[in-house]
Amino acid sequence: MGHAAQLFAGNRDQTLIKRVTPTSEQRQFLQEQWNALADHLKQRLPDRHGYPVSTWLQGSYKYGTLIRPVHRGEEYDVDVGVYFHWTDEEVATPSPAQLREWVQEELVLYGRGNGDVKEVVAPPKERCSRVVYARQFHIDTPVYHLDPENDRRRLACLSDAWEDSDPKKLYKWFRNAASGENREQLRRLVRYLKAWASVSFDEAPESRPSSILLTVLATEAYQNLWETVLGIDDDDALIAVIKKVHNRLFDKKAVPNPVDRTEDLNRISDAGWEGFLPRLQGLLDVAERAEETEDEASAALVWSEAFSFLMPLPETDQVEIVDERSNRAVMVLPEIEVQVHGGNPKAVLATYRNEVPSVAKDCELTFRITNPHVVPEYATVEWTVRNEGEEADRVGDLGHRRAGLRMLTANEHTAYVGRHFMDCIVRLNGRVYSVRRVPVNIRNLSYPQRNPPRPAYAKLRSILRRR
Repeated sequence: MGHAAQLFAGNRDQTLIKRVTPTSEQRQFLQEQWNALADHLKQRLPDRHGYPVSTWLQGSYKYGTLIRPVHRGEEYDVDVGVYFHWTDEEVATPSPAQLREWVQEELVLYGRGNGDVKEVVAPPKERCSRVVYARQFHIDTPVYHLDPENDRRRLACLSDAWEDSDPKKLYKWFRNAASGENREQLRRLVRYLKAWASVSFDEAPESRPSSILLTVLATEAYQNLWETVLGIDDDDALIAVIKKVHNRLFDKKAVPNPVDRTEDLNRISDAGWEGFLPRLQGLLDVAERAEETEDEASAALVWSEAFSFLMPLPETDQVEIVDERSNRAVMVLPEIEVQVHGGNPKAVLATYRNEVPSVAKDCELTFRITNPHVVPEYATVEWTVRNEGEEADRVGDLGHRRAGLRMLTANEHTAYVGRHFMDCIVRLNGRVYSVRRVPVNIRNLSYPQRNPPRPAYAKLRSILRRR
């Protein structure tokens, strides 16, 4: 059993899979929106242009591997394919560019009559149009020609070219790759890899692997591990998959489409590949060190190097690194003072140590290590915010991390009701020395103004007149 199994997909309130998977309410909202758009297109396009039209949900939502946005400002991505039907024997048929123009026009009309739509991106992308919604998601609509007699599909590109593409075949391949509990575990493994990609390529977006690339890599690695993966925990299965993917990509860059071996799913440029491989090597290093740990806290701290604020830590306020020979702590735990600034004008409202029991929204918090002598001279101090609760989920702000050489202070702003954590991790030469977890409980409170207006009676004036 993996030491961090319960933190990956256990029964805890906070697990990695729960933090990255959309809630049932979020999935329901997305389903209602794409159904409404699909119904509109299936009715309006045939009426206006004369060709039968069908739609087919595809992408991560269809595969069951959708992850939520993990940074504020990011969006859910839903893919709805639009299929125009005609047989190849028909003489006069629309061009790829014509199909794209018809769909783009209809999306613009749909957006004008839908208050939930923020914009229809113009010009459209080479392989799809995009409808952006106000509530943190967008729908991509790739357009296809479907020959129903031959069951053949072609993607219509904006550049007026046809591209052989059949997303349905690839989905069937994925669906048949595993069954039952193994399929559910495979879906979780894909989500873990996508979560890693979502926090590891902020500074190198051109190196970030696509969702379908990670899906195929994870699936093929998982298929090759049936005997060793069957029945093991998610963290152990993930370690095995990471090792397989690492060996494969360091040997050869190309990743053929399993249902069309002529297509390379790895579209990362050669320049971007230079940034991808070191990050993949770092992921392997994390996996191997996590495999060697002896307890849950140690494993979680190692995994947090790859998953950052997405990886939950055990429910403890402090973690000590103990010397095995002497059974003594390697270093004294950092003591964290938290000053709360609020009001108008800003003033110090409260000072706490190692916990903020209650604080209102829209306050400034200053975290400071009060015993800096316990931090080694060349140690790195990481300050990691892990947000929890419905409000943070709704806007997709699950946290962030800052780090620096002996960074003894950190400033934050309270924004979401709920119980959150500021985790202070001290590392030396890449190894964890100690961790202090600071719970921060944000509530719907209000603070009185620092200099409130005088009560009405203070403004009374005499009505007597001089004679």
